[in-house]
Amino acid sequence: MLEVKDLKVSYGGVEALHGISLKVEEGELVTILGANGAGKTTALMAVSGLVRPKSGEILFNGERLDTLKSHEVVARGVTQAPEGRRVFGPMTVEENLRLGAFTRKGPVPPRLMQRVFGLFPRLEERRGQMAGTLSGGEQQMLAIGRALMAEPKLLLLDEPSLGLAPLLVKSIFETVKNINSSGVTVVLVEQNARAALKLAGRGYVLDVGRIVLEDLSVNLLNNPLVKDAYLGSAEARAKSGPA
Repeated sequence: MLEVKDLKVSYGGVEALHGISLKVEEGELVTILGANGAGKTTALMAVSGLVRPKSGEILFNGERLDTLKSHEVVARGVTQAPEGRRVFGPMTVEENLRLGAFTRKGPVPPRLMQRVFGLFPRLEERRGQMAGTLSGGEQQMLAIGRALMAEPKLLLLDEPSLGLAPLLVKSIFETVKNINSSGVTVVLVEQNARAALKLAGRGYVLDVGRIVLEDLSVNLLNNPLVKDAYLGSAEARAKSGPA
């Protein structure tokens, strides 16, 4: 479904991605791991059309995405829940969700809102509440729900567990699993490596803009390099709770 070929992205004179290549098949849940500054968010932003690659190609079902504007990428079936949630604080939960369907022509079908409320009942309870007054976990639910309103074929999730308590992390990840089981392909960027690898079928490890490992999740969980670099720190974060 998604194929990234030799992708290079620069910010000014600094190259953030040094020719990465990856593939995601339809129906998969694939995770991208790496430390802060590794290039994970940049990779997702390039797929979403939010940053323009220096070179390389991004193909979605055989069609070039890297030449499209971000709203055109959404119209093709690719949406993203960004790091830090980025909800529209002065707008209600329902208004935020409706914005997620902005590429549709005509009224938003009620079934889209009901699907989101089925996944996140708490959002239905707060549909008239200003998004800026929601808790961090509720804002994360809203960010994912907003991305689902465009009925994506491919959902990009950037650090959905960031700053959340362990119980909420478990709940969010269970919902991501359900979304994937419903037929939506998912690419998950996540620093909580152990949780991400238990959820995903395959994974890539980014290090300073380069993919250094690619394997089945079960193999990455048992890889000594991954254990030393990521799994220990993820466990420490889980024990300490949200930042």
